[in-house]
Amino acid sequence: MTEANLSERSPKAIICLEASVKLWRRLKQSLEGRDGPSEFILARSPETTTEILALCRRLVPALLVIEDVRIKVVPFKELRDLIGRRDIQILVFSDITDDSSYERFFRMGCTGVIPTKVANQALRKAVLAIFAGELWMPRKVLSRLAQEAFVKGSARKLTRRECDILKLICLGFTNQQIADDLFISRETVRWHVRGLYSKIGVDSRMEAIRYAKYGGEGSDSTPDALSSNPSIKPPKC
Repeated sequence: MTEANLSERSPKAIICLEASVKLWRRLKQSLEGRDGPSEFILARSPETTTEILALCRRLVPALLVIEDVRIKVVPFKELRDLIGRRDIQILVFSDITDDSSYERFFRMGCTGVIPTKVANQALRKAVLAIFAGELWMPRKVLSRLAQEAFVKGSARKLTRRECDILKLICLGFTNQQIADDLFISRETVRWHVRGLYSKIGVDSRMEAIRYAKYGGEGSDSTPDALSSNPSIKPPKC
């Protein structure tokens, strides 16, 4: 979306904490209109969870701009629904710009991360992009997150045959036993197993069993304990 198109729409609210004096000045320098009223409403909030939550709810749609050292005051849990609808978005200023930090902020619910010493023009570009519906993070980080989402999404689209095979794997069946039970060839079983592993993002039977039991989350259980545990229930498909 171009700046001209954004300007034609109603003003967008940008929230900054009162304690973030330098950041507030940067926002004003970067975003205030030079030839007339700004397309943004700039608002400041006391550094308390209650005040931030109240202001966010009052000014939706809004972008909360905050430094990483103050991220703990953001009421992510209470804002979850608004963040999910992208009525509230969060841009973090941080000098910690390794991939794991980007991913951590993303999983918290942040829309973008930007270096503290970014140029004013780049800051404005990031704000415009976020209001236009984009995520502001390195391409390789977004690529990895997208791949992860694809794997998880594909796992919910198992075929009936793949579901049957996953259930039998969880019960400890070998490929030959699965073939006998389903009245198909062993090679057909192997073909389905390869497709199943690809969809749920695993490489072995034990990982498939962990996936079925824990929904893809990690486990401290050992493979032997999982394969011999009679309490393992076939996954729901």
